[in-house]
Amino acid sequence: MDQKFITAYNEALPKYWPLPSSTSPPPLNLTIQNTSLKSLPGSTKFDLIVSPANSYGRLDGAFDDAISRQFCLPHSHYDTLTHAVQKVLYDKYRGFAPPGTCTLVPFPAELRGKNDWGCKWVAICPTMRTPDSARWDREVVYECVWSLLCAVEGWNRGCAGAVGGKEEEEEEEEGDDGKIRSVLITPMATGCGGVTPQKWAAQFVLAMRHFVDAVERPERWSRLSWGDIYDDTDAINKTWKM
Repeated sequence: MDQKFITAYNEALPKYWPLPSSTSPPPLNLTIQNTSLKSLPGSTKFDLIVSPANSYGRLDGAFDDAISRQFCLPHSHYDTLTHAVQKVLYDKYRGFAPPGTCTLVPFPAELRGKNDWGCKWVAICPTMRTPDSARWDREVVYECVWSLLCAVEGWNRGCAGAVGGKEEEEEEEEGDDGKIRSVLITPMATGCGGVTPQKWAAQFVLAMRHFVDAVERPERWSRLSWGDIYDDTDAINKTWKM
């Protein structure tokens, strides 16, 4: 990502997710890549790439275009991944995925194993219905990141709980338990969406912080009081006008 987003993220992390002490380990295992997708070295491995897509799953503009070019061409048709995505979106949402949601879509068979990064999934996280400003949608970055984390964590829990069956045997033969362990994500809604680097970074960090807290403290998050709720929402509300 560009330097302005790196700066915004580096400023947001200690502000919205402060460490308990100066010797505490960083809360995230996050590696920043200041490069384009096509220039990303093959030594950088990730299981899933996030599309800050439109609600209809068309992967043919801005970063979505880069996804189609890098994962479909030259061996397959440019729309191969788009068609796979739209089939899943039709099954789940009848073709329209509301902004703020996340849908995990496995690569079709003809695309698997064809990229050096080891990517096998695309996450469709619409930040807008169609390409347009997303500044009116005050929490869309937070909502997309939260939905992404829920989808990935839910999938991984399902993998961990799977016992027996043909799919498990096939995965073991491949030396792969099916879990999604690494994700490539760009600053969401900051292109034609017009969200500022500061707002993106703040909501990105807050969503991750709240999600980690939810996983680590089920006793709180499974029985939220209004006081708990407003403690979290007040922090998000302060990002609206950034």
